[in-house]
Amino acid sequence: MALQIIRDIAVFLIAIIILVGFHEYGHFITAKKCGVKVLRFSLGFGPIFYKRTGRDGCEYAFSLIPLGGYVKMLDTREGEVKPEELKYEFNSQPVWKRLAIVAAGPLFNILLAFFLFYFMFLMGVQALKPYVSNVEEDKPAYAAGLRNDDLIVRIGDTDVIDWEDVSYTLIQYIGEKSVPVTVKHADGVESTYDLNIDGWSVDRSNPNFLEPLGFMPKLFEPTTRVGFIVKDSAAEKSDLKLFDKIVSVNGTAVNDWYDFISYIHKNPGKDVTFAVQRPIVPADYKGSGTAEEFDKFSYEEKSVTVTPVKDAEGNYKFGIAPFTDAVKSRDVRFIRSYGFLEAIPKSFVKMYSVCKLTVVTIVKFIDGNIPVNNISGPIAIAQSAGMSLSVGIAYFLSFLGIISINLGIMNLLPVPVLDGGHIMFYLYEMITGRKVSEQVMGRLIFIGMFLLLLLMAFAIFNDLYYN
Repeated sequence: MALQIIRDIAVFLIAIIILVGFHEYGHFITAKKCGVKVLRFSLGFGPIFYKRTGRDGCEYAFSLIPLGGYVKMLDTREGEVKPEELKYEFNSQPVWKRLAIVAAGPLFNILLAFFLFYFMFLMGVQALKPYVSNVEEDKPAYAAGLRNDDLIVRIGDTDVIDWEDVSYTLIQYIGEKSVPVTVKHADGVESTYDLNIDGWSVDRSNPNFLEPLGFMPKLFEPTTRVGFIVKDSAAEKSDLKLFDKIVSVNGTAVNDWYDFISYIHKNPGKDVTFAVQRPIVPADYKGSGTAEEFDKFSYEEKSVTVTPVKDAEGNYKFGIAPFTDAVKSRDVRFIRSYGFLEAIPKSFVKMYSVCKLTVVTIVKFIDGNIPVNNISGPIAIAQSAGMSLSVGIAYFLSFLGIISINLGIMNLLPVPVLDGGHIMFYLYEMITGRKVSEQVMGRLIFIGMFLLLLLMAFAIFNDLYYN
């Protein structure tokens, strides 16, 4: 646990340095191109613990508080400026230059995301094909017409390739009554259904946000054979054994694992008598354990009764998981990768889809369609950073890209303390020909800072409460 926390903190700091560094570099390089003198480029806030003065006269520094950074420019509002240097001072520049300097930070974050996605696609990232599983008969997906093993190919007018696409697209429809979902059935025929999503939303308290709609991603190809038994579970306390092939439950035939799941959902808490075929495995067996190999063994028929146990959340559990068909499971997963040229448009599409999702999500936070308990703070981000890197560098690049876009777009919001607030001031100046007074700007920035600190405190509370 301690090592995991250290890992998360270390990866979080690396992520912050990359994201903030690129953001501030956008301000820095644009200021220099616009002829503004830069006094300090700092990663972090507060007391400086390391600094170096470059040949350009700019002081490059690392500050104690790593949650941000800043670029300090020559500015009459922050100190006396020599007459001969007034032409290099920020506040006396044309308004379009000041606007460009402020906007460059968030735009550089969005640009960074493009490059991160580009390298992710070059490396290749494992993805799940959007096959549907665990379709529950009393939920909206089944009522619409979706069935197990259907492949989702389109949501609305957006084509989807993997489950990430499905998630991103569905979230954008939150607040609507229904959404058209096009699927390809096992026979290759495509059908479009209206999926009822009235009242559906994402909720941090339930990470399986698709479950209320009555379907889940297909992670593997399950068989009807028992592949895992939980220690001290109801199944372990019965005579059920690993590799037993379930034929029926309480006399109801089981053709696939979903038949078993469906029966359990319809009959919660009932004792279940399994009719199973128990393979007689030779003592010298050294095979690979595929479904085909077990089906070739002779077997004996058994009848096993299991009493499910109610867990803390009120769900009845048997404590078993299916044996997976290794060969067919490969069809569920694929490596999403592209060549040097093909990855360019794919990265633009990815960048656009994440930008769109971020904007739509902010709007849905404001109108109440997405609960505010989904707002995450530095603790949750640190955990996600560490987890993504532990899975693979391509996942970490994807994580960085998503967070970079979130950082960029959040900074464009018209909140006075953010870049978007300053853009708002400069747009006002461009329209009216008058600068916002220092007194008014100061008060608005104070209010913005207070709101931002309030939001940060709320996000940290969410992190602690839901951890």
